[in-house]
Amino acid sequence: MNRNIIRQIVDIQAQAERLIKTQADMVEIGQFAQYNDEIKEYLISNIDDGFILKYVREIPDLNIEEVETKTGLIAIIIILISSFFGGVALYNEKRRSQKALNTIRDIKGKYASAEFMLKNYFAG
Repeated sequence: MNRNIIRQIVDIQAQAERLIKTQADMVEIGQFAQYNDEIKEYLISNIDDGFILKYVREIPDLNIEEVETKTGLIAIIIILISSFFGGVALYNEKRRSQKALNTIRDIKGKYASAEFMLKNYFAG
């Protein structure tokens, strides 16, 4: 199972990169969030090393319901203009997606940094 988890850590980084490059929609982001949760849960329940465990716990969660957008003056103007063209829902979805993709960048970076530590941990 230890080789499988390392493979999954490499895979989640590749998936994150793909989502970022393709500007994924919220459905794909939701699936990624679930995969991230599953990997983190496995690692947390199977690691005894305090240093590595602390690092794994710092990998961000991607709670889709909490991905909110802040509405500034420019956003309000854009919403008012786009409402005439029926684009409010699309605009809000894109903003949520961009915020989630920023978190996915952070997640990818954390897994990349943790990969070496975890390879050594699970090899021993």
